[in-house]
Amino acid sequence: MLMSDMMTRDVPLLHTKDTLKQGVELLRCTKLDALPVVDEEGSLIGIFTKANVLDAFLAGADSSEIIGQHFNPQVVTVQVDAPYREVEQRAKQSSVGTGVVVDKNGKALGIFTKVDMILALFREAEQLATKLSTVYQAMPNGIIVVDQDNRIQQINPAGEKILGLEQEVLKGRLFDDVISGLNLNVVLKQSKQLAGVQTQMNNVTVLCNISPVGELAGTVIVFQALTDFDQVALELDATKRLYETLLTVTNIGYEAIFVVDDQGKITLVNEAACKFFNKREEELLQQPIDQVIENTRLLRTLKTGMAETNEVQVIYGRPYIVSRLPIVRQGKIIGAVGKIIFQKLEEVKDLAQKLAQMDLELNFYKEQVGSTRLPVTFNQIVTVSQDMRRLKQEAEIAARGNSTIMLTGESGTGKELFAEAIHQASPYRNGPYVKVNCAAVPENLLESEFFGYASGAFTGAQKGGKAGKFAVANGGTLFLDEIGDMSLNLQSKLLRVLEDRCFEPVGSNEPVKVDVRIIAATNKDLIQKVASGEFRSDLYYRLNVISFRLLPIRDRAEDIIPLVHVFLERLNQDFGKKISGVTSGVHKILINHRWPGNVRELKNVIERAVNFASGELLEAADLPFYLREEKQEFLTLAKEWNLENAHEHLDKETLEKALLKMNGNKSEVARLLGISRSWLYEKIRRYDINPR
Repeated sequence: MLMSDMMTRDVPLLHTKDTLKQGVELLRCTKLDALPVVDEEGSLIGIFTKANVLDAFLAGADSSEIIGQHFNPQVVTVQVDAPYREVEQRAKQSSVGTGVVVDKNGKALGIFTKVDMILALFREAEQLATKLSTVYQAMPNGIIVVDQDNRIQQINPAGEKILGLEQEVLKGRLFDDVISGLNLNVVLKQSKQLAGVQTQMNNVTVLCNISPVGELAGTVIVFQALTDFDQVALELDATKRLYETLLTVTNIGYEAIFVVDDQGKITLVNEAACKFFNKREEELLQQPIDQVIENTRLLRTLKTGMAETNEVQVIYGRPYIVSRLPIVRQGKIIGAVGKIIFQKLEEVKDLAQKLAQMDLELNFYKEQVGSTRLPVTFNQIVTVSQDMRRLKQEAEIAARGNSTIMLTGESGTGKELFAEAIHQASPYRNGPYVKVNCAAVPENLLESEFFGYASGAFTGAQKGGKAGKFAVANGGTLFLDEIGDMSLNLQSKLLRVLEDRCFEPVGSNEPVKVDVRIIAATNKDLIQKVASGEFRSDLYYRLNVISFRLLPIRDRAEDIIPLVHVFLERLNQDFGKKISGVTSGVHKILINHRWPGNVRELKNVIERAVNFASGELLEAADLPFYLREEKQEFLTLAKEWNLENAHEHLDKETLEKALLKMNGNKSEVARLLGISRSWLYEKIRRYDINPR
């Protein structure tokens, strides 16, 4: 509290040429005992009090005389920003009942009386009482207040809970009658403080601190149940044992292991890491990892949550095998673990030579068939969402068998990535990975596309026949995307292949035996299609042996920013830019958007933004216009029709309305509906829509 909170403001000011009559009238009107006197420039020169008035009239002064001869030039002043404690001390030391409050330039702003001081004291006491009451009510420890007659005055909620007694029952009763085993006489009569007293209260073992209140005014007992302390001690002991076990395990290994927090600072290192960096543990702890290891990618792991294992990295001019793993808790990246293999490298060198030979062979095949991308693994699927991480773990376990797997979820949620990751984690990973979009294959070619055909099977057939997708995928995985759009005729044949593991090509009577792992995916409600007769129930249950539903990105918003960093890393390479992240405004926009197109839409938005970005951070102006609008109203063509419904139920009427709204611009329609342009064209063809 400052003087500005205690002073009396808007006080009239007297001048030396004002008369005694004017001064008396102002004192009577304001009901004050004194008023400031200022010069022509408004600076304080004195104070005019009721005592000055009485002295003037006793001396025979006339009411028309000016006050310049009767005011007191000796005035107590207080700065307007003076704190309460300073004002309190000055008031105690001064015999003057009224002071003048001034600013730094000496201008009078008001007056301050001892009445103001008393009122301020009351306000301060009320605020202090409120704070103490809040603390009293909120404390986890039990508190009992006992008066000088040994009668209980108060017990706080925590105390009621610990002892199982209510204040209404305890208040006013003798402490010894209610709670035995604790003698307060020493504290009450001798005003001695007792600490760490263990006793029984209402059959509860507690630890107490007992303090006297003033001089023989009572006692305050602060207590806590020992069971709480025991639990905390057990948890601390378990944590200590776990930490010691962790240190022992990390020190056993030959690898240099170090842990960083979410800011990239080292929080734990093992002995091998100290040896590798040639530094003591205390020299490494709390150091930024990028100042300890050159070209470290741990900061990338902190941003994206992407694990990297057994990567070759050059450190101090020598190549080492490095692994990085994010530490995720409750959907947030809280740190990362790094591992460097630098001892017993002879076996690693042999392995590296074999890998180099394989690289030469791979490069040869690349030159023969064209460049190819690296296969997708579960480590490359970026997520910090607890639900998605659990789903990844379950999918990786399921991949080890040979059961058919069904992937469901909205368009753009990453079903293709999961399918390939399952293949790479399965026993079929050394075989081919073949994917077929069931919605993109023309109806009249479906059977030959899946099962192939024999030579001369039909007019225009390729000489010598053609192998179908099942034959090509033999020994590997066949990924059937958009399985919900497969014709009923092909569904029955697919069911037979799944049951018998063999098929007959078109135009052939010779069965072909295959060993193929089937992964199916759809964004449709197959249960509903089964109910309507559009999908065979027996095929559905045959495909749905193990199913995983991928979450839309709006249900795992914590994944948005890590995905953005992954996209930025790739796009920076493609466009030759150095964009390190997004502004807080863009962060808020991205988190709040519902992303009907899911990860696919997010990737397109970031790519568009990188094209227009000119700085090191993506700005709101770089985003598409529809994301920058304060209120996003997507295709609200009718009250009962909106984008979310349109995405889930992409029927003919929805497409027609969308095309009409966007004036036939198919790219805009596909973007707003969260689907690919090829899928949009296929829907237009199926529904026989004239896009105009």
